[in-house]
Amino acid sequence: MIQLFHVHKRYPNGTDALVDLTLRVREGEFVFLTGPSGAGKSTLLRLLLVMERATEGQILIGGRNIHVLQERSIPFLRRNIGIVFQDFRLIPRRTVFENIAISLEIMGMGGREIDRRVHQLLDGLRLGHRGGAFPGDLSAGEQQRVAIARALVNEPAILLADEPTGNLDPDLGQEILQLLIEISRRGTTVIVATHDHGHIEHFGMRTLVLNRGQLTDDRPRGAPPPVRQSQVVPIHAPLHALASGSGDDDAVQEVIADAEDLS
Repeated sequence: MIQLFHVHKRYPNGTDALVDLTLRVREGEFVFLTGPSGAGKSTLLRLLLVMERATEGQILIGGRNIHVLQERSIPFLRRNIGIVFQDFRLIPRRTVFENIAISLEIMGMGGREIDRRVHQLLDGLRLGHRGGAFPGDLSAGEQQRVAIARALVNEPAILLADEPTGNLDPDLGQEILQLLIEISRRGTTVIVATHDHGHIEHFGMRTLVLNRGQLTDDRPRGAPPPVRQSQVVPIHAPLHALASGSGDDDAVQEVIADAEDLS
């Protein structure tokens, strides 16, 4: 499903964010992506979304080399990729139902199909009673489940999550990660970027470890964790900080812009 061959990402200031990265993630696989701050986790997610281009190497999604995609083809690729952020990115003055449905409405999908998809997700994520609520009425765990529903409503083949448990307490974090694992078991490829070793050790899923842009470990599912080493190498802001708006209007414009990319 996802293959990287000798991928290198160098920024204009000379910083090497990724160095000779080669890896493969199978269809329907769940993978943790971890490493210290600045290790290259967010850079890798941005490359998969074609928010940035690799300096060298090839990135294949479904056998297609996205490194050479023309700009007009990028929105079609993104229809197959859902993204979940640490800070939820919900629109405050829109209901839960409307937050999930907005991208489908902008794409011109019919109301009956929108209703079917949204209600199916609400029921599946134990939010069936919250469709008419506003984000401010929800707990943090409920808000993150709404964000996951929004990422899944377009039925993507791939789900990327950037620190999805960063704003949650440990128990809620485990609940959200268990949900993402269940989603992968239904056939969606899930990559979760996190620095929370407690969650990684608890679930024991395949774990890719980055450090200074290099893949330093690829631990298979069920492998015991190594002795931890604390290293912090700041390179750039995480993905969830790229487009952090303020206020309801900014949030609306952000979601609309993302949805228009998919239309």
